[in-house]
Amino acid sequence: MEKDFHFYVTYALAYKAGFSSQESRNIAYSSQYLDDNNESQYPRDDGPPEFPFGIRTSTGFFRPIMTQSMSVKSLVYEIQKFVYVPFHFLPGDNNRPINGELNKYSTTPDSKNARDVLRSALKTKNPYRIGIAVHTYADTWSHQNFTGYEEDWNSVFHWRNPFRSIAPNIGHSDVGHLPDEISSSWNDYRLEKPYRSRNNKKNALQACKRIFQELRRGQKGKLYWTQVEKDFRQIINAEDYDDRIKKVKDYLNEPNLSYREEEWIDKAVKGRKGEDIQASADFINTDWYNFQLAAKAHLVYVLDLLKNY
Repeated sequence: MEKDFHFYVTYALAYKAGFSSQESRNIAYSSQYLDDNNESQYPRDDGPPEFPFGIRTSTGFFRPIMTQSMSVKSLVYEIQKFVYVPFHFLPGDNNRPINGELNKYSTTPDSKNARDVLRSALKTKNPYRIGIAVHTYADTWSHQNFTGYEEDWNSVFHWRNPFRSIAPNIGHSDVGHLPDEISSSWNDYRLEKPYRSRNNKKNALQACKRIFQELRRGQKGKLYWTQVEKDFRQIINAEDYDDRIKKVKDYLNEPNLSYREEEWIDKAVKGRKGEDIQASADFINTDWYNFQLAAKAHLVYVLDLLKNY
């Protein structure tokens, strides 16, 4: 999904589920920043930095991790295993065959693994960890039936065809951004006809319901889904991306609600270009630092969860 869901809708879901405005914003920002915490956050004249690299602190170096990759490094197996799979394409319940085959790494909406990850995050009461887990959980609807690895399984148009499209078959690259665009509908030609049609609005509303229910239970919120369903249905059924964001702002009466991807990192470091990136004086108290710790904890948890895969 895109920013309209990962930040704006997630903020509304968290707030209505009982989190404070600040907690909801940290949850929502963490959810969206999971996509933006990639090579572009550390620009260099000669291209993306080599990971791992360090941010110089008063006691040594702090080494951040990537939670998304938008470069040719996506072709590297380690990026697929340690970035795409744990954060965006969590293996699910292995219950939807494609061409008669099953794939245990295929993402399934509302899978047991996804619920486990979100519920464990909620127990920590850490809004950064919760936001990351909400993103991963939401992606199980938009990324369903895809894996985070480069493999023929992900080829929508050219299953086992040596003359397939030029895009590497990692995740849903074969169909571009279609699975993430809430206002779009499309066909997944790998599936049999009863399951081929994909209505993203329907999937997004299902994701809203389950995210709200999990957040409400974890926070012991007072509202029930039946009390907010109509409001979120109107938001999801908005005409397009911009209209959806406007509807969230109107719904919460927060016209200034916004997201800027450099906001957290700019407060954490002094400059982001070159070899020597310096930490700010209040580094360990910044949202960005806490997001990084939460992302590492999420990664460790998921790797343990998938240790037998």
